[in-house]
Amino acid sequence: MKSGSLILLLALALIPTGTLSQSNSPQSPVEIKGEPRHQPKFENEFVRVWDVTLPAGDTTLWHIHRNDNVVVTLGEARLRIETAGAAPGESLWKFGEVRFGKATYVHRAINVGTTPFHNFTIELLKPPAGPPAPPTAKEPIVRTPVFENERVRAFEVTLEPGQSTSMHTHALPGLAIALTPGDLEVITQGKNKPDRLNLPLGDLRWRAGAVTHAIKNIGKSRFSAVDIELK
Repeated sequence: MKSGSLILLLALALIPTGTLSQSNSPQSPVEIKGEPRHQPKFENEFVRVWDVTLPAGDTTLWHIHRNDNVVVTLGEARLRIETAGAAPGESLWKFGEVRFGKATYVHRAINVGTTPFHNFTIELLKPPAGPPAPPTAKEPIVRTPVFENERVRAFEVTLEPGQSTSMHTHALPGLAIALTPGDLEVITQGKNKPDRLNLPLGDLRWRAGAVTHAIKNIGKSRFSAVDIELK
């Protein structure tokens, strides 16, 4: 072996693990299902939901988003986002934040903060059949719209202990995601008695069609959730 080659091998051996991978360009990006930090959470014909955890200091693989998607965060984090064809940049994510991503793109995320990045990534596979319904009546305080475009309409629900929503109608199919644990009483129009629910953090519920209901926080702490309606 020539001395120059030996020196190069020794230099490579001294480079900390991960340094080379963070400077590579995306050569063979994987499908999102091939990213080990993305675990399947729920799927039907309209949506596919991934439970994503990226520990502090860790990096996802280069992976492909082929569908429009919505990300709902279950904590706070600071990321460095690298997207093929775009300049990299840092991004702060807040608890309960909702962001929309337009397909198709290839990227990876590097957690440069001190806390794990935990989120649900919701792939929008296809819209429901028929035209979108008109917006439901907005309830100040407890039903604050946080995001809306041609694919989704998202609301945040926050209830203090003992607080209730008024009876309201969800006209579109969608997902409800608990941002905090909570004990709830749900009164659904047409049912004889309310349902009592004990929801863990990240509880995900699918609503297939229109429903009219009200919820009450019967727990001892504030309850927060995000409701995402599909158009």
